[in-house]
Amino acid sequence: MKIETPPAPDDVPAALQLLQDALGEEEARIRKEGSKAMEGGDYDTATTVIDFARRLLAFQKKVAGLENEWAELEDLRDKATPAVQEIVSKRFFGQSKKGDITSQDDYCGPVLRVLIEMGGSGKTKDVITKVGQAMKGNFKPKDYEKTTSRAREPRCENTTRWARQKMVDDGRMKSDSPTGVWEISDKGRAWLKRSAV
Repeated sequence: MKIETPPAPDDVPAALQLLQDALGEEEARIRKEGSKAMEGGDYDTATTVIDFARRLLAFQKKVAGLENEWAELEDLRDKATPAVQEIVSKRFFGQSKKGDITSQDDYCGPVLRVLIEMGGSGKTKDVITKVGQAMKGNFKPKDYEKTTSRAREPRCENTTRWARQKMVDDGRMKSDSPTGVWEISDKGRAWLKRSAV
């Protein structure tokens, strides 16, 4: 498993994303090693590895649930009065106020449109690059600030990943795509058509 520099203790989204990424890499490695065991005829090992991989995937879903719960807390903070924001934004929620950064929801349409342009699916890096190009004129200065996770990638790239997770959870993107591939679902295609009207 690749070890990255841990995020700052007050950057909860970055910490959850870092954990999710590490779990994804570990799941892919375990699956690969399990396949080798199966091909080598070591069925007991392969069966145990498959069971472990299932449990790891279940844990990943729990982490995704925590990411969504935290996003809901941040949304609640953003909708609060300035006095409430001042109180709750000192440590765990950071200092960004509503309007300082492009909303996660604003990324959803561009992500889905890029996937349509790419034939319905694409590799993570390619999708993020194309979404950044498509949204370039809409980004705010804070969208370009570096995060503490993923080798300090720009916030806009990190938020693109969050938008993808949101759409996987609500069904607009497929949840069973291969590791490192983003894929639009039929629900996502229908949503995109409705939103264009």
